[in-house]
Amino acid sequence: METLTGIDPDRLPEEKERGMTIDLGFAWLALPDGSEVGIVDVPGHERFVKNMVAGVGGIDAALFIVAADDGWMPQSQEHLQILDMLKIQTGIVVITKIDLVDPEWVELVEEDVKEKVKGTILQDVPIVKVSSTQKIGTDKMYQEITRMISRLGRQKDIGKPRMYIDRVFTMSGRGTVVTGTLRDGCFQLGEEVEILPQNIGARIRELQTHKKVHKEVAPGTRVAMNLAGVEKEKLKRGDVITRVGLDKTLETFIAHVEVVSTLKSPIKHNANLLLILGTTELVARARILDKDQIPPGESSFVQFLCKGRLLARIGDHFILRLPSPQITVGGGTVLDVSPRVHKRKDGELISDLQRRLSLDMSDLILSELKKWGLVPQRQILKASNFSQEQIQTSLKELEKEGKIFSIGDFIADLITWEETSKRVVSEIEKTHKTFPYKIGAKLAEFSSRLKIEENLFDQTVKHLVAEKKIVQQGAYLRLPDHQPALSPRQKELSVKVLQEFASKPLSPPTKEELLNLGTDYEDVLLFLIEQGQLVELKEGVLLRSDDFEKIKAKVTDFIGQQGAATVSQLRAHLGTTRKYMVPILEKLDQLGVTQREGDKRTLPAR
Repeated sequence: METLTGIDPDRLPEEKERGMTIDLGFAWLALPDGSEVGIVDVPGHERFVKNMVAGVGGIDAALFIVAADDGWMPQSQEHLQILDMLKIQTGIVVITKIDLVDPEWVELVEEDVKEKVKGTILQDVPIVKVSSTQKIGTDKMYQEITRMISRLGRQKDIGKPRMYIDRVFTMSGRGTVVTGTLRDGCFQLGEEVEILPQNIGARIRELQTHKKVHKEVAPGTRVAMNLAGVEKEKLKRGDVITRVGLDKTLETFIAHVEVVSTLKSPIKHNANLLLILGTTELVARARILDKDQIPPGESSFVQFLCKGRLLARIGDHFILRLPSPQITVGGGTVLDVSPRVHKRKDGELISDLQRRLSLDMSDLILSELKKWGLVPQRQILKASNFSQEQIQTSLKELEKEGKIFSIGDFIADLITWEETSKRVVSEIEKTHKTFPYKIGAKLAEFSSRLKIEENLFDQTVKHLVAEKKIVQQGAYLRLPDHQPALSPRQKELSVKVLQEFASKPLSPPTKEELLNLGTDYEDVLLFLIEQGQLVELKEGVLLRSDDFEKIKAKVTDFIGQQGAATVSQLRAHLGTTRKYMVPILEKLDQLGVTQREGDKRTLPAR
């Protein structure tokens, strides 16, 4: 690395003493066009594979090193599997130390490498043979790197910057400094940022790339970030710097997992695995959703229950290792960041996850809408590797194709929307048929009875009301042409009830007394209350609406003339009993006609 870049990436004393990379090292290489490419030097030794994984999470391409004197090693195979699992785009194989062995041996190593990389991302990449001490092949390696970088192009900028921290340290006079590889967006000098999973706020005091100060840094670059407002002790490798309010961490997600073919035994359901995403590393329990175990070389859908929080977006790749012995067992792609814990072997869920496998944006949107029913436009696929502009464009196309429905700031799957609308109207029709004397279906009970997600139900009702397909009347929903009606028998009872109330306006029968006369009275009383002919007070007291209005007028006139009045004074004035007077005054208090002060009633100040 030093021969290529002029920079020694080994920074730890033990690395320099032993002549081997233990932790991550960093350097950069100037290209012919004046641009620079960042290089992450990762450990090759099998004991430090965990550090290697942390270093390759944000790279675009790999220089895959095989020492000619050692040849292909067990860790070489593991490193290649990791590159494959992380879907690294391409690379170059570099056979080093060719000056230490015979040319024939170098040829044998090269043939072995070609055989080992078949079917992997390195299958058709250039193989360069070099000796750093003898300066053999270094020019060719530089040329191949230049060609490779020109084909890669720039990393995508989706407006969702995040940087997984790989180093934290302090610098005299500057304070806390973190480094990492920036992904998915840009950061600017002076920008307020958030550090996850701790949700710590900080401000970018300085930005450096390759020891040069910048006002803005782009995705794909190695960044040193000087942070104001946060102490070094609060940060660690694995934390993520992101835009304020952009991301939420999670403990549960679903992924498609591939198990390496070299594993000697299957991964079992509920196995505890070491999960590495970016530089974040934590233990997670693997709930296999479609089978009981994943044999070597096969794949499955897995829901991870993490022992800690991490930032993951749909489309992210990660590595899985055994906590002990520490070997790589597979990797995966994040498909769903929903917090729901799903049932296993659910055919509908598995079918939906199969649809998400391609990471096609339209399929992902339709899958999200099917799952949630209704989603705010700005939230759909927010936790994904797509930009907001890409998502909005796809939404417009889906709406043109008649696959989704837009209402205000929300969107829904068109089929789900139409089915929900039909169910709402059908339930109201059913209520009218079963209870013709009722105003309609009670709004408060509607959503839970139909088991419709609350937001979807609310927006459906608003839309149906706006379209004049249903009417919202107070706490009820009804069809536009519905008029509550009593049966002949019920009409006779209603006349009888109202006559009874008219004969005793200040001491009518209570609800309980009437219900004791027969079950038919319950529907009649409900009808009279809903139609506003009776007023229901506490303790089952009922009054005719006209009588209640007269009582209200008498109470307010009395208090207006006499001042604050007790229950006894008002009872005597009206000529009724405490049984009726207390519920009447409580209703007037509720309506704001009177107000209670101790044991007296007064009129509110106007």
